Amino acid sequence: MRQSQLDLDDADDEAYAQEEEARSQEPPSYSEVLVINVMARPGTELLGDDLLPVLMSNGLKFGEMSIFHRHTDKIGSRKNGPVVFSVANALNPGTFDLNQISEFATLGVCFFMTLPNVVNNMMAFEQMLATARKVQAALDAELKDDNRSVMTAQTVEHYRQRIRDFELQELKNARAR
Repeated sequence: MRQSQLDLDDADDEAYAQEEEARSQEPPSYSEVLVINVMARPGTELLGDDLLPVLMSNGLKFGEMSIFHRHTDKIGSRKNGPVVFSVANALNPGTFDLNQISEFATLGVCFFMTLPNVVNNMMAFEQMLATARKVQAALDAELKDDNRSVMTAQTVEHYRQRIRDFELQELKNARAR
């Protein structure tokens, strides 16, 4: 009887170890989202026929959830890697209808990424910021933060500090495990 109890304990330990290993291989759930808005100037709109080629020429692909995504793959690659950041319509429900893009107009688009990211967090942010700036310049729009306030150099530095703070917290959490 004592031997069968030991066998059960070993089986429990093995099941626990397998469960822990599976949990460690799961992608981490995100815990923070960084947002940059590209908004039309007051009294104007971003037109679908102008927006679509600008997004696509900047490496964004239309995909899941009917929004655009920047993947880890190179432009023109047939396979999509993991998503680095995404772009949604700033107006509800946040989606785009490519079949109606010629009739489409919006007040803005929302660039967003999650932390942790599938690539280096800071590099992902810099890539998202550079792309948002290119879209803003091409459409003569305005760059805004997550509160839709003007995106200043100070705001950009605040975003970078949020990333550094997040990474520091992740290190602390990893050491505590």
